[in-house]
This record gives sequence, structure tokens and C-alpha cells, in this order.
Amino acid sequence: MVKRTIHAALRAAALATLPIIAAAAPVTLDSVIKKVQEQQKNTSTLQADFRQEKELALLAKPEVSNGTFVYSKPNNVLWTYAAPKRVQMVIAGGTLTTYYPDLNKAERIDVKRFEDRIFKYMGASGAIDELGRYFDFTFSDSPKLPVYVLDLAPKTRAVSKRVRHIKLWIDKKTYLTSKVEYVEGDGDVTRYEFTNIRINQPVPASRFALQLPAGVKVEQMKLQ
Repeated sequence: MVKRTIHAALRAAALATLPIIAAAAPVTLDSVIKKVQEQQKNTSTLQADFRQEKELALLAKPEVSNGTFVYSKPNNVLWTYAAPKRVQMVIAGGTLTTYYPDLNKAERIDVKRFEDRIFKYMGASGAIDELGRYFDFTFSDSPKLPVYVLDLAPKTRAVSKRVRHIKLWIDKKTYLTSKVEYVEGDGDVTRYEFTNIRINQPVPASRFALQLPAGVKVEQMKLQ
């Protein structure tokens, strides 16, 4: 469960850092992808509020959380869950630390060997290119909607066993990813909606220096 939660959060972090600039008419999938790649190169920081909704087979109703998200190039990420349960997830210096204040415990995982895979989505190397290796894209631009929509369908059965579907909503005024929907292979659904998005505003390094209170039990975890 820990590994699954981490991967879901990282995927959402990656997808959240896909701001898009308006392309000259007509807007096409190719023009959107090109502008995504251009803007990624120019995005050094991203901050936003988020609302997370999870639909799990074992839950009678969706589980809703909210908080804030901060990303700073090249490899720092901070998720702060404020409600209903307080959790902080920080990636800095090749280590993922997850802190549970209400439980007075924390977990640490060395993610150095996964950093290239994680942060190429966030940097200048192009998440769309990487996603295009595994997914077919469908682009929707309805005049009645305030967003563009990208639907990603797995190209192979092997991929679909892990990811059935990804959907991105792109705000037409700000041209930023405002919502992400991720459907896992078992049918569980995770949605992230981002608001109050700010790009390239100063983010001090201290935001990613998680200071654990004395007495917090820290468990060293491993990703298989």
C-alpha cells in the first residue's frame, strides 16, 4: 500500500507539471504537445493547492483529501496533506520522506535510482514523449468547455494491467493542467484537481528540508 501510494503521488506530481501555452489556431494535438515541451523547459517551480479523490473497491464512497503541492527543478517535491489526515511527503536529495504527524512516525525510502525516471517528467526531457511510448493520445477541444482534454489509452495489454486510462484537463485561459484522472489496472481511480497554480515564483530550499520533531520514530523502507 505504501509503494502504491507513493507511485500514485509521483505520477500526479509529474502530470501536474505539464503547463501548456496557447497555440495559434487551429489547436491540434501536435501543436499542444509542442507547446507542452517548450513550457516544460521554462518551468523551474510550480506551486498549487490540490484536492485528491480516490475511488477504491473496498470503500463505499470516495476518499477525499486536500492540501498543497510544491515542485522545484530539478528534483524537489513536497506534498502536504492537510485533511482529513495530516501527511507530508518530501523528495529531496534522493530520499523520499513520508511524515505522519498524528502517528508520530515517519518513513524514508532511497529513490536515487528512480530519480531519472521520476524527474524527467518534470524537467526539460519531455513527459509527453515518454508517455507517448506507452499510450495513444486523443485530443478534445470543445468550444463549450473551458478546458482541452487529453485522453491516454494504453498501447499494450501489459501496460493496461497497471494503468487502464489517464485523462488530463487543460485550462484554456491559463493553459495549465488543472485536473488529472488516473485509473489503475484493478479499476481503482485517483483524481487530482489543482487550483491557485503559480509558476516560477521563488521557492526556498528550506521548503524541502523536513524537520522531524524529537521522538518521531523513523522507519527505513525499501522499494522492490
